[in-house]
Amino acid sequence: KAKADNMKAIAITEHGNMFGVKEFHNTARKAGIKPILGCEAYISKRNHTDKDKNNELDKKRNHIIILAKNLKGYHNLIKLISKSWIDGYYYKPRIDKELLFKHHEGLIVSSACLGGIVPQHILKGEIDKAKESILEFKEVFGDDFYLELQRHKAVGRPPLNDTFEKQEIANAEILKLAQEFNVKCIATNDVHFLNAEDAEVHDLLICLNTGKDIEDPSRMRYTGEEYLKTQKEMNELFADIPEVLENTMEIAEKVEEYELDQKPIMPDFALPQDFTNEDDYLKHITYLGAQKRYKDLTPEIKERIDFELNTVKNMGFPGYFLIVWDFLKAAREIGVWVGPGRGSAAGSVVAYCLKITNIDPLKYNLLFERFLNPDRISMPDIDIDFDDDGRAKVLEWVTKKYGKDKVAAIITFGTMAAKMAVRDVARVLKLPLHEADRIAKMIPGKPGMTLEKAYKEVPEFKNEREAGAPLIIKTLQFAEKLEGSVRQSGVHACGIIIGKESLDNYIP
Repeated sequence: KAKADNMKAIAITEHGNMFGVKEFHNTARKAGIKPILGCEAYISKRNHTDKDKNNELDKKRNHIIILAKNLKGYHNLIKLISKSWIDGYYYKPRIDKELLFKHHEGLIVSSACLGGIVPQHILKGEIDKAKESILEFKEVFGDDFYLELQRHKAVGRPPLNDTFEKQEIANAEILKLAQEFNVKCIATNDVHFLNAEDAEVHDLLICLNTGKDIEDPSRMRYTGEEYLKTQKEMNELFADIPEVLENTMEIAEKVEEYELDQKPIMPDFALPQDFTNEDDYLKHITYLGAQKRYKDLTPEIKERIDFELNTVKNMGFPGYFLIVWDFLKAAREIGVWVGPGRGSAAGSVVAYCLKITNIDPLKYNLLFERFLNPDRISMPDIDIDFDDDGRAKVLEWVTKKYGKDKVAAIITFGTMAAKMAVRDVARVLKLPLHEADRIAKMIPGKPGMTLEKAYKEVPEFKNEREAGAPLIIKTLQFAEKLEGSVRQSGVHACGIIIGKESLDNYIP
């Protein structure tokens, strides 16, 4: 949509996280649009580490928009968001002003929506406090601090009919304060869904995520204006103050383009004093293991070992083998059961000699090139199985050896599959349970099944979509839009990452 509208740049500012930045960055660059990476962070009322259940202030927070102006800013943003989850999580991941100011270099900050610090002071009549906040941010960020104006002209949503009214109250005062303190204003619009017609299905998604009934008058509601507006729509919204649109473009011009991709950064492996490099040490322990595994090292065995070691050396992965060998040796020493080997790593004689695997590739004529191929540069991938209790012991050992700040689990995202989407939508729309069950059971239970495939494979199901009861048709229409969307995040069942330095130097 941004490309079709000839937008030159577009920003991502998810609430409290940076889950989508990599995919967003790659997609925007591919479309010829400058990606602006950021976050709508939560800023605590007190210190971000304060979590006093008896203090109501610790449950409250404001919003703030943080954008990375350059690569330095991106790394500072990563640091801030990581600390908000590791140290500041209390209901939400939080930072505080002191932390933000400490890591301010390369960042652009704006006052955010009605939930921001400045708008909240204005709405409470605390103009002096609003002024103090503006001065505080301007002192640190200078011309990289902006005041936001929003105009969500909500219609047809009674509980939020005063949103636009509140925005206009805040906007009027912000324009005065901007002039008084020589701070530029920008025009923004909250974006939670793509098109205006997606408002209803977004509303339904909010009900799913909060567990609320769609008819509950007290539930969370949006205005319906939180979609990606075109340049024309934004120009019309702020036609009376066009300079705020120019200021928004100023930010786009300020932001530099930078690469996120880099070569693999391997953790440091502590070598014994007799060795000066990882290649020599890997060769040494491989041949020690080979003598135990094979007893008689024939020319064929030596040739295979040397070929694999040279490949590992040329591809720059000796450290990977040493790290895996090291923690598997430790695992056995602390009584953890280790699997015999799984996947393409079973084709490596080096892995066999190091007891990373327990299957002889020469005996079974297994190919090393399926595991590591010089013509296809990619990280080695060794799948390792531990007994249920042992995994936690090994992870504890790895964390102690490399440092808590260098070891982390990988995130995973749960998406809405076809059947789940139908059942969830049906529940919120109050489609009778027996009908929801009947419709959901029409969808074949095959892996990778989608609603589109189900329509093709099951004529009765397609008929329900085209000629069923109105509520069933609506259920399927909404399910089509929600299918494949992220429902929740979680900890990956097995993936662990080990970094050379503190992980928040590289990734959020």
